[in-house]
Amino acid sequence: MKQTILKLLLFINSILLIAYMGLTAHADFHLNTRGVIPLFLSSLLLIDVTYVSSCNIRENKTISLFCGLLALESWYILLAASGNSITNNIFFALSPVIWCVSIKFILMFLFQNSGYKYQKLINLCLTGTCIFALIGVLVSSKIFFLLYFIQFMASWLCFIFTVIYHRKRVAFVFKSEWRHIIFSLIAVIVLFLTYYFSTMRVPEHLSNFGVYIPILLFWVSIHGIILKEHNSLPLSVVFNNRQLTLLIFSGVIIFSLIAIILDGGYSLLFIMLDALFAFLYVCNIALDFNFKKGHNKIIKESKYHVALQQLQREEQLNLEFANFLHDDILQDLLSVKNMMKKADRPEVQKIITETLDNMNTYIREQMQDYHPTLLPKLTIKENYQNLLDGISQSFPNRNICVSFDCSDSLFLVEPYNIFVYRLLKELVTNVYKHSTGEKAWITLTQDNRIIILSVSDNGTVDADVLLSADRLKHRGLAMITERVNDMDGSVTISNNHPHGICVQTILPMKGDVSYQHFVSR
Repeated sequence: MKQTILKLLLFINSILLIAYMGLTAHADFHLNTRGVIPLFLSSLLLIDVTYVSSCNIRENKTISLFCGLLALESWYILLAASGNSITNNIFFALSPVIWCVSIKFILMFLFQNSGYKYQKLINLCLTGTCIFALIGVLVSSKIFFLLYFIQFMASWLCFIFTVIYHRKRVAFVFKSEWRHIIFSLIAVIVLFLTYYFSTMRVPEHLSNFGVYIPILLFWVSIHGIILKEHNSLPLSVVFNNRQLTLLIFSGVIIFSLIAIILDGGYSLLFIMLDALFAFLYVCNIALDFNFKKGHNKIIKESKYHVALQQLQREEQLNLEFANFLHDDILQDLLSVKNMMKKADRPEVQKIITETLDNMNTYIREQMQDYHPTLLPKLTIKENYQNLLDGISQSFPNRNICVSFDCSDSLFLVEPYNIFVYRLLKELVTNVYKHSTGEKAWITLTQDNRIIILSVSDNGTVDADVLLSADRLKHRGLAMITERVNDMDGSVTISNNHPHGICVQTILPMKGDVSYQHFVSR
């Protein structure tokens, strides 16, 4: 629902921008080069906002922030050509906002909207300097430029510090996205040279060009990500790619002819094209809403097709959930219902309270099993440490000393962070359940895209005995091995010296898979 509201706000922004373009064009019916170029660039960004936002059916926060940044940039470009005092103040106010949002977008893209060390401090610095720069707009131009310069330098220092401190994580992203980033860099150079030579006679044609660079560098990457979702445009359910292309091409031709007949020039053409894409955008919003609510026959057929492909997995999940409700919830509820007749007695009240507390614990644990929740404000190590603490509390009768060796700057992209979470939970739970030892050692590393998770104990179980045991008696370990093998990894069970066993999991972390999951979550 929040994303639908955000899309509606972007649509309203498009209408307001088109209206402002109309007022600008009306004031100067035949715009000169200085007026046409900003109108053209702003129209391109506005059209791209409608496209990217429409494709973001998975409601990815990073892509939503990118759309907001594009919307701000479209206003910035258009207002840069205005000489009005009011619009100039708005133009100056947009500069610190765009710079703050740009740095946040780049960091969100690099870290895939997950937590990293010093994140709160970085966000506080970026937001604080932005607010002070905005206050400077209300004071005087000199104060504003001083505060804006401070914000600019502070933002760069925060960004450089974060990149250096998390250099391995950033290097992984660049290795995964280097083709898109290089292509973006080449596109930036070509566009810059084209813009430079075509506007050489326009005064101050390169002023504030730096605020566009963050968007341009990641423009191809963002579009590459959204294109990994096949037919992610809601209208693609109704029209195929050829029909959509024909529809847009026909609209461009018709509006071009209207602009020529009315002698409206480029300004009228750009405004009508923006209106066309705004109309398509609101159609996409309506279709997206109907599809998610199941109000359309087409999407029901599409969901049925997807359901057929996932039928076996869903049936297994339904069976597990039904067993959980019957064994752990329903029986306790019936017991509480029967005890309510004697609820006036203190000992019965105590039993009812304990039963409800246990039910609360059961439900929370089951929710975590179905979909582990990793807090984005915590690092990977902190999330995993919370998991280990929770497992320890679940076995109050076992006094096992657990040593967890993991770097504070460990970087695991989705879905690998969730997958390792499940592996860690299963292996450590097995130690508490089956090991006779008093110590456990856990090491987790990621180097050169290889994840290594090692869990060992000092129990009395022998590795050969475990390997030759019936798989039905060790279902959890068998499922782990099968899933890791499916992801081109390996599971090795060996003896731990002087006694006990060691389970080592080696898993390759693939960037392309991670970014496909990143946009689909």
